Amino acid sequence: MEVLNLLDKLESIVTTSGRIPATKKAIVDIDRLLDVVDQIRLALPQGIQEADEILMKRESVVNHAVLEARRIKSEAENELRGRLTESNLVKEATQKAEEVLADAKRRADMLLQDSQRKAHQLTQEAEGFAEARTDEANHYTQETLLKLEQQLSSLLNSIRRGLDALDTPAKTPANGNGRANGNGHSTKTKNEAAVS
Repeated sequence: MEVLNLLDKLESIVTTSGRIPATKKAIVDIDRLLDVVDQIRLALPQGIQEADEILMKRESVVNHAVLEARRIKSEAENELRGRLTESNLVKEATQKAEEVLADAKRRADMLLQDSQRKAHQLTQEAEGFAEARTDEANHYTQETLLKLEQQLSSLLNSIRRGLDALDTPAKTPANGNGRANGNGHSTKTKNEAAVS
């Protein structure tokens, strides 16, 4: 199924991305990642198309059963007409025709019931299959996206900590109210300025 191939591609993007040394973090190409996610969204309806194909097969089985029943009935009627033309065999022909018609009707009814039962079973299987595949794809996609979200969140946190570390002053004044600039004057950090 194409959805599973796309999910494998998504996983490959995450696992083959460049790593940040001494961490489990990865640098992911966001454009490639979002492109695969869009492809997954477009591929999901294929599971529904597979279910439609199974339903079409069901219709084919029912139609075949109806045609078979008509053929049997037509053969029985033709046999009846042929026998009626022979006057000395009219009684026998009538009896035989009734038997053939009854047998044909019984066979046609059985065939139709069997076809309807099989069609119903195929429909249930198709719906169950489509639902299971859709649930499986949704679950796998959700897990993969959650993992990706955690990785991206962790990566963003690492970047934020790196930026904060670069923003931390090399020497803190004794009063702790700010940091010394190049002129020896105390300046507040962004966070301190926001608080005050």
